[in-house]
Amino acid sequence: MSRARIATVAFVGLAAFLGACGGAGPAVSDDASARLGAQVTAVRAAVAAHDAEAAAGALATLRRTVGRLRRSGEVSAPRAAALLAAAGDVEAQLTTITTTTTTTTTTTTTPPPPPTDDHRGKGKVDGKGKGSGEG
Repeated sequence: MSRARIATVAFVGLAAFLGACGGAGPAVSDDASARLGAQVTAVRAAVAAHDAEAAAGALATLRRTVGRLRRSGEVSAPRAAALLAAAGDVEAQLTTITTTTTTTTTTTTTPPPPPTDDHRGKGKVDGKGKGSGEG
């Protein structure tokens, strides 16, 4: 499995994690879940497009949003920590998008030299074109 695919799978897991409920109260409010879900979608689209720069930007936005939502009480501390850890895992995989290279080989073919006229020198002894025999 390619590393870009692993990053996508990791974010699918993150998206599923957003929807899960845990503990006595909601770990993520409905409004926070909707906002984070849209940001996860943006990260997923950038990863799928192999656009590491856009994915990194979307991850930064996601992290800022998680921080804001945590401070406002819309995301629990354990859920915020888990979201940030998942975002870190995806970010670690982004380096594989930028380190993938393609090598192109170009082959140049040189045509053979034109044929020479080997018939000019046959039968000549003195190089004057009078033939090989005397007489």
